[in-house]
Amino acid sequence: MLPEILLGLLVTLAAEPAGINDARQLWKNGRYAESQEAFDEVLKAEKGLAPEAKARAVLGKADALLSQGETDKAVEALVGLQASQAENPDLAAKLAEIRFGVGDWDRARASAEQALKASPDHLAARWVMAKLQEAKGEQDQAVASWKWFVDRYNDQQAEIGKNAESLLIVGQASERYYRAMARGEELSESLNDVISQIYEGALQADPHCWQAPWLEGKLFLSGYSEGSAVKELMRALQINPRAAEVLVTLGQADLQGYKLANGRTKAERALEINPRYAPAHVLMADLNISDERFTDALASSRKAVGENPRDEDGLARLAASCRLLVDPLGASAAEAFALANNPKPATFYAALGERLADRRKYHSAERAFLLACAADPKRADAPIGLGMLYMQIGRETEARQLFADAFSADPFNVRADNMMKVLKHMDSYKPIETEHYSVLVDPAQDKLLGKYMARYLESIHGELTSRFGYSPPAITKIEILKNHQWFSGRTVALPFIPTVGACTGKVVALASPRSTNKPFNWARVLKHEVVHVITLQQTEFNIPHWYTEALAVESEGSPRPQEWNKMLLERVPKRTNLLNLDTINLGFIRPKEAEDRQMAYCQAQLYARYMLKRFGSDALIKMLDAYRRGLTTDRALDSCFHVEKADFEAGYLTYLDEVIKTIRTRVNEEKPVKFSQLERMLKQSPEDPDLNAKMAYEHFARRDYREARPLADKALKLKPHHPLASYVKAQILYKVLGDEAAALELLEPAFDPDKPNERVVDLLAELQMKAGKLDEAERLYELARKDDPAHSKWVAGLARVHLRKKNTAKFLEDLAMLADNDADDLDVRKALAERHLAAKQPEKAEKWAMECLYVNCYDPANHAFLADALAGQKKYAGAIEEYETALELKAKKPNDLKVKLARAQFENKDAATAKATLDAILKEDPDHPEAKELRKEIESAG
Repeated sequence: MLPEILLGLLVTLAAEPAGINDARQLWKNGRYAESQEAFDEVLKAEKGLAPEAKARAVLGKADALLSQGETDKAVEALVGLQASQAENPDLAAKLAEIRFGVGDWDRARASAEQALKASPDHLAARWVMAKLQEAKGEQDQAVASWKWFVDRYNDQQAEIGKNAESLLIVGQASERYYRAMARGEELSESLNDVISQIYEGALQADPHCWQAPWLEGKLFLSGYSEGSAVKELMRALQINPRAAEVLVTLGQADLQGYKLANGRTKAERALEINPRYAPAHVLMADLNISDERFTDALASSRKAVGENPRDEDGLARLAASCRLLVDPLGASAAEAFALANNPKPATFYAALGERLADRRKYHSAERAFLLACAADPKRADAPIGLGMLYMQIGRETEARQLFADAFSADPFNVRADNMMKVLKHMDSYKPIETEHYSVLVDPAQDKLLGKYMARYLESIHGELTSRFGYSPPAITKIEILKNHQWFSGRTVALPFIPTVGACTGKVVALASPRSTNKPFNWARVLKHEVVHVITLQQTEFNIPHWYTEALAVESEGSPRPQEWNKMLLERVPKRTNLLNLDTINLGFIRPKEAEDRQMAYCQAQLYARYMLKRFGSDALIKMLDAYRRGLTTDRALDSCFHVEKADFEAGYLTYLDEVIKTIRTRVNEEKPVKFSQLERMLKQSPEDPDLNAKMAYEHFARRDYREARPLADKALKLKPHHPLASYVKAQILYKVLGDEAAALELLEPAFDPDKPNERVVDLLAELQMKAGKLDEAERLYELARKDDPAHSKWVAGLARVHLRKKNTAKFLEDLAMLADNDADDLDVRKALAERHLAAKQPEKAEKWAMECLYVNCYDPANHAFLADALAGQKKYAGAIEEYETALELKAKKPNDLKVKLARAQFENKDAATAKATLDAILKEDPDHPEAKELRKEIESAG
């Protein structure tokens, strides 16, 4: 039998013109238009073509047309030839494939049956029949069909292994069969065999078979193994850089990794190549949903469904978009259509659940996932999606079982594996319960932190719930993960997300401050995230991203950062790079540049303040209620304030104009210039004093003082008292040569009090202070601060002057402003607590000591500050606890602290415990004077 097949193949190849292979090769390398033209050239010589060769040429042309989205022309070419070659099974099978892909199931079946009538074992025709069975929910029949391919491959591996196209079909059928029938390690081994034997075998049979690594990449991506997936997909692109299929799958990998801008680029590129490729429209819908561009998502979904009205992926996105646009009838219609095609549309429900969960529509997403699980209990993606949803809403026990079942069924799935590891890691965590919160911590690392977090949360609960008129009905879970890696795994089941806190609306997760490189103010982060909990639940998760962020930022109560002020001054007057209600969500989700995310926070807060100013003190609550009722932003504005969005936006821009009039800060209008560019500019204009000064500064910044000084001298010769050149030379005189007097003499005439150069005034003030001229230094810092009052540099300079002048009141004001400017600055908070204690102001000392704990509650000095502040207010019970905590944390000079503890115990009417504390001190240090004195005092009082 085999020699006859080989003989027939040789006869066919001998009869086939070389142009067909060349044209086919062009198609495989993504040169679709050229391939189409090449096939047309072959077909022009129709008289010399054998029927089989002509069929191959038309089939090749059809593939070239399909890759460019020319479906109708491809069908026309195939139908035209079929009239003269009715018995050719390849033509009928290709028509069946195309018709199935556009949802024309009846004619797809008819074409497949026609092919099978001519060739009962035709792989492509049988593959279409199997896909029809799957699409209609005929699961048992589909499994039997997939098994046929597995058996066929096992029986005729040598023959099938020579044909790449046959191997691709067998591989896809095998994947489906093993996922339906195999479990655990058997499934993992079987899928690995599909990759290593079948798909890699296709590449061996045809090194230009780009579909093989593409299908490998898809398989890896289905298990959330993004790294392995991308490696294979890039291998496919090396063969065919214009494969829309590969570009879309890479875009799906970007979507999994939250690289939405990259994913959009790939989707757009795929649609440029093939405008009718439905999966590209599906990807675009997914990206738009993640970007909260729900109207655009609806448009993309409609395009996908327009290409294939029966496709469950497209219908799922249509249903999701309608649900997110508060169109329940549209969502129900899409679901009804999916059910009409397939009574068990597991793919539809799984995709719908994924998209709704992405936008926190938890109830609807849970329903969709449960229906997907019921429709096909053997698939792993739906229970994993449901498990991720349960993790987001704090139902970890149920999630654990789902992940365990899914992973035991499909060890290939990295996401399930990651979540199992996270849950196992969290087994040792313990909750710290309060009336409204449960703070879950690793007791070996963060027990103390959890205690203070729980107290803080209860202290702000009343304030926040009163402000928003809503209290979450259930206990809010706060989970503090041991480090950032576990935090990322807990949040998205992936290794990294670029934040330290996240809120799902039901659960708040934080990376432990003890594990981060730079300590952060966890109280500020917690308050921000709890506002999300309240506003998301209050509006049943309908609140848009920008508005919940606006309310969270506003609730922090911190002054607007100077970086935000500078952005406003740069952008508002020119109306450039400003966000509006249509684009602001993208600033959070997909910023075009680093500053855009900060601008989104800034503008969101200003939207809230604008509403308060224009529409009254209840404006923010009105908008919350509108979102709770399911309204979109456009409809909410009309319902709450009776204005159109255009009017609202115009008023907002006017408000921004008013805001920037109140801002006092410097904006650097000079754009930074690269060193190489500066070199070229100086070469062209060697006598330009500004360029010489800039180059001098560049060399000075690189500590190349030999190069810097002559350039500064030249600039000063060309333009005496040039500010930047004077600064550079003065720095060299002062820092390098130690000649402070010469530096001061050089710098004073460079100072312009009407327009002070920032560098000049900073160095000049430092030199004046070093020379003991404190009044002059204070004048300079105040002058610099006049146009930039909140700049920490000038405030810190004034603080140093006021400290030297022993002006305690002003010094403390300076420190308080520095603390406001940087919520994470522990040192300045320590200084404030210590100074207020020294000034006998325990109430103020308590405030700053608490803020020290909000940055680092494991520093014993912070607890000692708080204990002293509480004792100073006769809050002895609290003082005792803080002294004891400081001692547990190994405070310095513990016996001195124990004396303070004993004093607090005595004042708290517990003389016996105070005596025991003092006795322990005196046993260790019999001559401790304060301990001896307090012991006598207690004895006298007793």
